[in-house]
Amino acid sequence: MPSRNATPPKPALPPNLAGGESGRSRPTARRSIPIRGPFPWQAMLRYLGGRLIPNAECADGDVFKREADARLPAVEIHYAPARAQLRLQICGAANAAVIERRARRLFDPDHDAAALAPLAEHPLLRPRILATPGLRPLGCWDPFELCVRTLIGQQVSVRAAQSLTARVVERCGTLQAGALAGADLAQIGMPGRRVAAIQNFAKLVSASAIDLNADWAELEPTLAELPGFGPWTCAYLAIRLGRDPDAFPVADVGLMRAAAAENPKALERMAEAWRPLRAFAATYLWFDLPARPAAPDTFPGE
Repeated sequence: MPSRNATPPKPALPPNLAGGESGRSRPTARRSIPIRGPFPWQAMLRYLGGRLIPNAECADGDVFKREADARLPAVEIHYAPARAQLRLQICGAANAAVIERRARRLFDPDHDAAALAPLAEHPLLRPRILATPGLRPLGCWDPFELCVRTLIGQQVSVRAAQSLTARVVERCGTLQAGALAGADLAQIGMPGRRVAAIQNFAKLVSASAIDLNADWAELEPTLAELPGFGPWTCAYLAIRLGRDPDAFPVADVGLMRAAAAENPKALERMAEAWRPLRAFAATYLWFDLPARPAAPDTFPGE
């Protein structure tokens, strides 16, 4: 998983997120989601800042914003620490319940920070947990977007993956399955096999051959059979999409560097002490990478 030590410039706000008369004139639905603190909102927004879907979302200051699409209205999400709430401002009342479910899936408001007490006993993790209590693996707004962004991010840095994602969105207009399935992605800067894997996946999702909202125990073996979904990709998705608390990509270069492990075997041995919470340990190690010397993060070819 890439580090955030080289966060690319924030994309320009899409029209529906930038304000203006049309945005202000729409009816607005408001919802609040209680947070089980502590909740390091700024740290999570910084992490998302390098992984935003161009023309679809923005982390602007202390606000996370999603653009409207064919299915859902635009939304702004703020954190109100005094009330320990996420506050959602939705452009229109339609699908407000769906928007709330997606916000919950992304930010995991029910995370119990006290459950990580065993990890805080480990000398590598203790200072990280004390410095940023309440950190948790972020989920996703849209499972298909997350899967495609993960495939794009194989073997490249965060900045390069963001640039490639922007190119794909520019070609397709959106990062949705139907658009990607038939798009011309030749000479876009990715290996041909990776492009083929992305488009094969998009065609299957577009044809409803894969249910990305299925339980992870059912979905993971299906994904693992597809081109491009190797061990690193499936382990990363197990953390963010499957919410597996013990998932752990042992071949991740960023984790090996953060843990000062010489190789995947050494990292795997070290991580045995973190069971059954290895996904949370990985999250703390990934978030800490900016404090380390800058270097491109690369991943195993899959």
